[in-house]
Parts: sequence; structure tokens; C-alpha cells
Amino acid sequence: MERSVRLGRHTQVTLRVTTVQETERTCELWIVSVDDDVYVRALSGVGTWWYRQVAGSSAQVWCADGMVQAHFEPVPDLRLLERIDAAYVEKYGLGWPGPVGFITAPVARAATLRVVGAPETGGR
Repeated sequence: MERSVRLGRHTQVTLRVTTVQETERTCELWIVSVDDDVYVRALSGVGTWWYRQVAGSSAQVWCADGMVQAHFEPVPDLRLLERIDAAYVEKYGLGWPGPVGFITAPVARAATLRVVGAPETGGR
């Protein structure tokens, strides 16, 4: 991940996607850090429009620090998914306990993506 753009420290980021029809769409996402990686989840699962568009692909992620052109990798590791659940609870649980229940539910958990900085941004 581009070290000057620290996505994981933000409460939310904006995902900017160019669709197959060449239109741009955006959505706001909660983002968490586990170790040195950052993760996002599709609250409504793998059928969510933006998840289908970016899983295994790239899109722009915007935050107050700037923009990262990022690649999105599905996360199949169950132990890591549990740690990501815990990161969501720790980061958002006090302020938004209801939504945290949804973002740590099986449907959203199955739609977890690692956000990896693209080579041109200095990512891994």
C-alpha cells in the first residue's frame, strides 16, 4: 500500500469505479487494517455491484490523504477473516454497533477484499 496514503486510519473511504459501460460510480466503504494490509467488505455480499466490478481487478480508492489506484483480492483465509471481524468491531463497534453486526455477518464476511496498492503507486 502506498505509505503516504494511509487508508486504514480513515473511518471511511470512497471507492471510485469505472464500469464496463465507461460510467463512473462511487460508494462509501468502511475500511480496516490488520497487520500491514487494509480490507473492505461489501455489506450485502458478493452480489453487490461494486464487489462484482472490483474483485480481482482495480479501482480508485479516495480518502483525505489522496488517491490510490488499488487492486482488490478476495480473502479466503478463515483465521484472517476472524481477525478482520475483530478489527471492524474494535474500530466501529462503539459508535455503530448495529451496522457492525451486519459487516461481520457471514454475507459480508464472504465479500472481504484486501486492498493492494498498484505498482504505479508504490504498492506491494
